[in-house]
Formats: sequence, structure tokens, C-alpha cells
Amino acid sequence: MGFQEAFRDIVLKPLREDEEIKQEVTQYLIAYQQSRTEFSSFDHYIRRKILGYARTPCETQALALLYSYTYMPMHLDGNKKVIEREYQTFFKPYIYQKPANVWMIDVGCGPMTACLALADFQHSLPAKKRLDLDYLGCDIHSFMTDIALSFHRKKNQNDLFGEHFRGRYPDIKNPSWWEQVDGPVKAGGALVFYFSYFWEQGGVTEEVGKWVDCVKRLSLQARAENTFLVYLNRDLGDSSSAYTEFKQRLRERPNTLEVISSEKCNHKYQSWSGLEEWMTQGILPQARPKKKTDLQYEILRVEWKHYEDAGTDTNTPL
Repeated sequence: MGFQEAFRDIVLKPLREDEEIKQEVTQYLIAYQQSRTEFSSFDHYIRRKILGYARTPCETQALALLYSYTYMPMHLDGNKKVIEREYQTFFKPYIYQKPANVWMIDVGCGPMTACLALADFQHSLPAKKRLDLDYLGCDIHSFMTDIALSFHRKKNQNDLFGEHFRGRYPDIKNPSWWEQVDGPVKAGGALVFYFSYFWEQGGVTEEVGKWVDCVKRLSLQARAENTFLVYLNRDLGDSSSAYTEFKQRLRERPNTLEVISSEKCNHKYQSWSGLEEWMTQGILPQARPKKKTDLQYEILRVEWKHYEDAGTDTNTPL
């Protein structure tokens, strides 16, 4: 079963077949129909009015599914583009050619989009060259991680990384969640903090110190041969952005962070349309022709040994 089939089962069907979810989405549909002159389609209404261009907290199952429907296909394409572009310069030499395992911490993982992009990319590789991956997905909204777990458990989805893929989702609302994380990295392994589209989300400005502490503590705990940060977004932010502040507060010394790659690229992304027809007539949404958009990304190496004598970045535990 490929991603699109799994996407239909996990994301689309509950919107119409689960009565509680359908009731909430139907309320949005009625509100849209009463103000349709302001919006080009129900999809546009969901993206702009309900999701606030991906900044609305997904505090219900319906909102998490609508977010996945709206943004998951395009974010999947963005992540795949970065993996493909940086395979020779980063993923192959630092990740795939290492003899030991990789611990990937996906911050703001949502429905596991970045991980699925990596899994999809690995279809092009021989089975013996796929990652021995220990995956840790973190998201403040449990409805998002429920969707991620559904993809992980879906038939034939959980073997995309081979036999050694292990996915976990700690309760990061617990202030001591990091103490419960068992993520040893074997000698020669790598630790990757993956922040896909994370730093533009609402509320993260107040969370910078929390994630600075997370990187410091888990880097010290893992003691990997190489530790990296990967971030991609429409832009990398200005001098006052949360991402810029995050990097500044990570730098214990001038050479704590080394830039492996910092690029801007143009790529095509996929999106879906036809949610109104799906809700009212049972006609499956269709993939739109791919659109082009700009995407920026940055890959940094972290010298975690600089954190050995460093204190925490916040006054309270993570």
C-alpha cells in the first residue's frame, strides 16, 4: 500500500464516515456555504478561515485531519525535495554510509510527514542500504500523533525502513518527558533533530528555551559521533525570528554550530481539492496539478561536547 492509498484510509475516510468528526466538519461546511463569496472553494475556506494558514492549534480530531488533508501532501513533497537535493552532500556521507544507527528526533512531527518522506525516498534504495532508524516524533497535539501512529501501523507502511525502524511518541506535555527517552546511539551513529516547518508555528516563540534545552540534554545523553539540526520552511526568518533566536541560544561557543548546507530552492508540491464534494457526494478529492513554490532549508552540525559544562536555557525542566 502506497502513501496515497493510506492517505485516503487514514485522513479522508474519517472526515465522512466518523459521525463525530463529520458533524464538526459539516458545521464548517455550512458556515462556508453561507459566506462562499469570500472564498474560492471549501478547501480555501478551511486553509484560511479554519486552519489560519497552518497556525490554528489542532485541538480536535477533525482539525488534525483537516490539517493533514490540506498540508500533508505539500509538506511531503518539500521534505522529499530536500532529501533528494542533499543526498550526496549530507544524507549519504553522514547518515547512510555510517555503520551504526540513526536517532531522528522529529520536533513538531504532526502526522509524521517528514518521516514518511524519508521512507518514500528509501524505496529507491536497496533494502540492505536502508536506515537502521530510531524515530522519535514529538508534537504537542495528541490528535496529530494519533494520525502518525495510524500511518506507522498501516499495512506495509511500517516496513518501509526495513526491520529496524522503531517509532515512538512521548508525552511532551509532561515536563520531564526527556528523562523517559531511551535513545542510545551506537558508536559511529548519528543524532538528527528535524524541525520541518516548525519554527513558523503559532506559540513557538515562547517555546525557544524549551527546545534549546532539549537539544543540549539529548545531545549529551546520546553522545553520537555526529549531531545535526535540519530545518526547512518557506523562509528561514529574519534577525528577530524564533528560529534565529533558537540558533543564537544554542551557540555556547562560536564553533558550536557548523553550517553543512543553507539553500533556497524552487520545487513542485502536490495539494488536493474537492473536500466539499467528498463531504456531500462521496466523490474522492483529486490531486491538483503541481504548483511551484520556494523552499529554504538549513542543515547544521552541532558540537555537543560544548554543552557538557553548560547549564539549562530555562529556569524550569523541559
